[in-house]
Amino acid sequence: MSALRRLALITGGGGTIGKAIAKAFLSQNISVILTGRRMSKLEEVKQTLLEEKPSTIDATVYAISSDISKEESVVRLFQEIGALDGGSGTGVDILVNNAGINATADTVDELTAADMEMVLGVNVVGAFLCAREAMKQMKQKDISDGGRGRIVNIGSISAFSPRPNSTAYTTSKFAITGLSKSLALDGRQHGIAVGIIHPGNVISDLLSPEDIETRGRTEGFLRPEDVARCVLTMAQLPYSANVLDMTVMPTSQPFIGRG
Repeated sequence: MSALRRLALITGGGGTIGKAIAKAFLSQNISVILTGRRMSKLEEVKQTLLEEKPSTIDATVYAISSDISKEESVVRLFQEIGALDGGSGTGVDILVNNAGINATADTVDELTAADMEMVLGVNVVGAFLCAREAMKQMKQKDISDGGRGRIVNIGSISAFSPRPNSTAYTTSKFAITGLSKSLALDGRQHGIAVGIIHPGNVISDLLSPEDIETRGRTEGFLRPEDVARCVLTMAQLPYSANVLDMTVMPTSQPFIGRG
């Protein structure tokens, strides 16, 4: 892996936003690792990215399955990353914590403890575990351009403008905002930059067809590529600069108060 310019790990790599982020990184010759629970989906996205990649780009795509809500699975993931190319690499340079799920319960009355644990397990604990293991690898790198690595967490405008009946998801996005700020402080002395992006509406697997129709008609949507461009902008900054907190949303989308 020493021949590669940079290496980025994208959680939720089989989803629409994960794929768009991976494609943006590849365009800048940054190799990517896609991770998620469904290996078949990861391989499908990997194949598409490799087929669409310009011949002038020598970066590549890896797919490694992992359940990021489980500590042992995340530890194995980073062990596999460290073993790529015979262990000649130095691990990830960029981590994008993009994986996210929502509870299916419609109201607070129907929301169970198991629902909350499931959502927080992926959206918050999973992001923490990946950040912890990534920072371990990043700390082993030589300081270059003033830094050793960068972590970009994908939040949501729900963190400060929640929708009704979104307790589990909104709570997780509040939490990942706090996680991002704490990691930014803890990473600073090691040359590790941490920031968070809060997207507005993006079409994804988290939304039902009915939600997509309603929001498209009344609020509008970002393209996954719009979010990916924001991630890439953050990732390409010199380590002397960091975007701590970014909000990107459809120009037409209601914001504070959803009015």
